Amino acid sequence: MRFRDKLAHYVFKQVTEIKRAKRETIALSNAKSIGILYDATHQNQVNIVKKFVESLKVQGKSVTIFGFYNKKKLPQDHPNFKTNEVISRTDLNWYGLPKKNAYALMANEPFDVLLSLYTWHCIPLLVISASSKAKFRIGKYFSDAINCFDFMLNIENNAPLENFLTQIEDFSTKLKK
Repeated sequence: MRFRDKLAHYVFKQVTEIKRAKRETIALSNAKSIGILYDATHQNQVNIVKKFVESLKVQGKSVTIFGFYNKKKLPQDHPNFKTNEVISRTDLNWYGLPKKNAYALMANEPFDVLLSLYTWHCIPLLVISASSKAKFRIGKYFSDAINCFDFMLNIENNAPLENFLTQIEDFSTKLKK
């Protein structure tokens, strides 16, 4: 492991162990404000997230999305190129963590629920999850990131995003009962 990777892992551990907000369990159906972190690298994933966001907005929920594009630069034709809702590797510091100004708005927003809709070990989004002031954080199980979420779903790494969303919705309906 390179020195830079070791340093990034050390800083990641330090960030994820800090307690940021008072937590409580909130069902998705009872949430008024929802934050969504997602992988913006592949257009099919972006389309799935956008469709899910629209279904939440139809239910009267306030939804904010924030993605990570896992390449150096965001292409000019990316749907979120002109907005601040996507960062790329350019927005990371030299050891791979997001620069504060790149994610501060998302981390400091007191959402009722924060959904982390990425299924790979994405350190920039995990740092935002760990730093979030959301009341209830839901994401995929990562053994080294248990402090990033309040509820984790254990799914396969190559499982489709639709399956992950189905599990989140199933879990949330059981919370209401």
